[in-house]
Amino acid sequence: MPSCQTLQVRGRTFVAGDLHGCLSPLQSILQQVHFSADQGDVCILLGDLTDRGPDSPGCLKLLDQPGIFAIQGNHEQMCCSAWREEPLSEYCWIRNGGNWFYELPPEEQQRTKEHWLPRLEQLPLVIDLFTADNLHIGICHADPVFNDWQELRTALNEYKQKKREDLIEKLIWSRERISLANKTDLLSDAYRIKGVDWCIMGHTPIRPTPFRKGNCIWLDSGAVFPGGYLSVLEIGKELHCYQASK
Repeated sequence: MPSCQTLQVRGRTFVAGDLHGCLSPLQSILQQVHFSADQGDVCILLGDLTDRGPDSPGCLKLLDQPGIFAIQGNHEQMCCSAWREEPLSEYCWIRNGGNWFYELPPEEQQRTKEHWLPRLEQLPLVIDLFTADNLHIGICHADPVFNDWQELRTALNEYKQKKREDLIEKLIWSRERISLANKTDLLSDAYRIKGVDWCIMGHTPIRPTPFRKGNCIWLDSGAVFPGGYLSVLEIGKELHCYQASK
């Protein structure tokens, strides 16, 4: 899988929390803000596009839309592992909401897997984004692992197989940093990621959203869960958050 994608945005920058099959809230928000790829607007999806929600296939199709970009989350990892038929992967994916795929007719399952497996495997692990206002935004699914964005990028490029696999596991699964965020101010350096203006993550449902500490922002407001909603953050000289329920 690619380590990093770099984006230079000429229009507005939006970042959407974990969709989990909740397509309509995103469509509602993008319509509300008059999102226009033709004008250079970009919307970054923080991973976990599918599973648990009402329209996983529709959320996958977002990847074909201009101006829409995504990173790989833990649910993309589970999906790809199941489609590659790795041991116990199908069981793990179904337990975490992947049953939507197995409810498709067999022919559609095959078409879906053949089309989307290579696409999902090619999603970057992180996005290095530069806004039209010259803000530098680091985007990852769960945690940047290090307190320095460049250190993460270097490690992704230079670590060898086993060490790199462990790094990716933390990058898309870890909840350690956000778990400590509500408990102590003693680790203030952990919430100031060097080398970026903002580091934006999803993965861990938290409300109210966006949850900010230092220059870290968590944006998964549990759209698929009772009482949850989707959060989409517009990033410029100021931050604006738009929210919609499924």
